[in-house]
Amino acid sequence: MSLYSVHLASPSEYEEAITLRIHIFVDIQKFPLDKEIDEYDPLAQHFVITHKERAHKVVGLLQVYTAGENAKIGQVAVSPEYQGQGLGKRLLEHLEMQLQQDAAFKQCKEAKLGSQYDKCVFYEKCGFVAHGDIYDELGCLHIWMYKPINHTMI
Repeated sequence: MSLYSVHLASPSEYEEAITLRIHIFVDIQKFPLDKEIDEYDPLAQHFVITHKERAHKVVGLLQVYTAGENAKIGQVAVSPEYQGQGLGKRLLEHLEMQLQQDAAFKQCKEAKLGSQYDKCVFYEKCGFVAHGDIYDELGCLHIWMYKPINHTMI
């Protein structure tokens, strides 16, 4: 039996996820706080991975929303003390299943994310392919990565 659960965030888990996002992206990676919560947060579905034996503590998160024919993934993060255990991959695998089944994403042909350039190997291991030029976002190099959504797997 797994110690972790991946699911759509409840309102209280969403608040906990925001706290974790701020810790990772602002405190650790030094992105500006005023850029952490943006206009996409209210549009997105927020998924979390929680630790069942730690009072269902949120240890990882991501968000996704539709952007034309893309399912735009953002804010993928796992708490530093839980990294290296495959939890980020589990989050993305769960999301892929949701994208295949959720009617809200039926028009989406592929999942898209802006990876921090030094993290793109992780996303490649999860089946994403880099495409386009490297770009600067808030002083950090990024690259767009894509993965087809196979709706026939439903």
